[in-house]
Amino acid sequence: MTEIKARTTMYKGIRMRSRLEADFASFLDRVDAEWEYEPVCFAGPDGQWLPDFRVLSNGKRIYFEIKSESLSDDAIDPTLERMTVVWLTEPDAILHLTIWRFGEPERSVSFMGIPREPDDDFTWWYAEGSGSAWAWPGMGQLEECVERARQEDDAAREIQ
Repeated sequence: MTEIKARTTMYKGIRMRSRLEADFASFLDRVDAEWEYEPVCFAGPDGQWLPDFRVLSNGKRIYFEIKSESLSDDAIDPTLERMTVVWLTEPDAILHLTIWRFGEPERSVSFMGIPREPDDDFTWWYAEGSGSAWAWPGMGQLEECVERARQEDDAAREIQ
């Protein structure tokens, strides 16, 4: 897959770092979302993150990182982990890593529901508009869930 170099683009008078981000902003406008571009930078002992967008929905703050489909699988977990710095100051924030296909929102993928609580098993991801969702076994979650299932099986055997 060919990577296209980001090109600064103006959208509604806002200078965005890429055409991809401007395309995503246009999509947000089409679905009547209330959004802000690069609203605030979050920092903590392990690093910082500048979200591309903040969307306000039903009193919730949803932060989006927009990446092109050229993002490699090995870059997904580090990106998701970097995003979690938000929770140091906004523990109720919802985080989305969105793999955006320019001009094709129905074929874009969004990693959502990054685990916040120990009981959350997976980061869910879905294809926009498809209604399908499946688990991303990243950020050590697969190993954690396998271990939890093993412990539950052991506990069930002890009861018998």
